[in-house]
Amino acid sequence: MEERPLRAMRDEVGTRPGSRERFAALFRERYRELYGLGYRLLGDHGEAEDVVQETFLKLDGHPVLERPDEEVAAFLRRVCLNTAYNRLRGRRRSTARLERAGRAERADDETDAQATPLLDVLRAEQQQAVRRALASLPERQRACLLLRHAGYSYAEIAATLDLAVGSVGVLLARGERAFREAYLDSDDPDPGAHDALP
Repeated sequence: MEERPLRAMRDEVGTRPGSRERFAALFRERYRELYGLGYRLLGDHGEAEDVVQETFLKLDGHPVLERPDEEVAAFLRRVCLNTAYNRLRGRRRSTARLERAGRAERADDETDAQATPLLDVLRAEQQQAVRRALASLPERQRACLLLRHAGYSYAEIAATLDLAVGSVGVLLARGERAFREAYLDSDDPDPGAHDALP
């Protein structure tokens, strides 16, 4: 899976001495990490791959390529997050799409003799609730939460979001509180009560 994007990206890389090797090494080192960020934010494998490819295209020829690895990694994470946010902004129907997908899954379960187990349905609904709660947060809080829960240190988060390291903890606490409130508000005490009868 990684080799196909790497070959496609090689054609786009500049011709500075050593830039192809550095670019290829960065691609191999950072692809999975950036893909994970994109997927966590977008919830779609294809879009996450597109975001990662766009991210690496923006790296090509950029002066940050000559900087130390930590700065390049922070740049890549920032570009990946911004690219994913741009996609989210372009999808004004994202919440409606998630709700339609949930209704379609329930309808498929009711009509399909080989319906997926109830646990799969509940898990999908929980994932949708988490994505809706995340989507309701301000961008910085959402990015901070995603980066922290993906395993990044406060220093890496600060470098990615261009913050002071001391601000990361405050932003995380506010983001976690806002997420908890949004998630609990979305918890319907009577799921299915608003579904149409057949």
